[in-house]
Amino acid sequence: MTPSLDVRVDDRRHSRVLQSPLAAPRGGIMLHYDDSSRDDWAVEWFHDPRCTNGYTWLVLDDGRVVELADPAMRTPHAGACKTPKANSVYYGIAAATNGLVPVTAPQLASIVALCLDLVRHHHWAIESLDDRLVGHDEQAVWTPQYTTRRELWGRTGRKVDPTGLRPDGRPIIDLAEMKRRIASLT
Repeated sequence: MTPSLDVRVDDRRHSRVLQSPLAAPRGGIMLHYDDSSRDDWAVEWFHDPRCTNGYTWLVLDDGRVVELADPAMRTPHAGACKTPKANSVYYGIAAATNGLVPVTAPQLASIVALCLDLVRHHHWAIESLDDRLVGHDEQAVWTPQYTTRRELWGRTGRKVDPTGLRPDGRPIIDLAEMKRRIASLT
């Protein structure tokens, strides 16, 4: 039996978004941003009947961590991806920000701490971080559900988070920096 997951959470507000049993074992962490402009609106959105996506954790500007779903369940955070059953394989962590505003220092610190807790909980080798810590943008693929352009089906490019769309090219969440910070703390 796997020991219960022990991560620092400031608030548990399990959203109304569908949670389902895992369809595959956990194998990593997928980073996102939720495309919000205010933390209070971000938290409210996951309780809105129109919301159809969800994450395991949402990290606010001040670094507070809101658990939106039971970590033992899957949520609809990934959609169609290169990795089959990505909603189960990856925990979903989102920063409350958008495609132009980089994460704050407290957000980054909390995301690093969450990831480190998960790496330790699962006893994942630090050398495996390149495969285990991924961005939504490097996994999300086009399917007939999202486009009629057959030449795109199965290709990445459907999502831009956590890299974002800043004109200066600065990522919203720098995955390489995340991996370096996590590795330095193990």
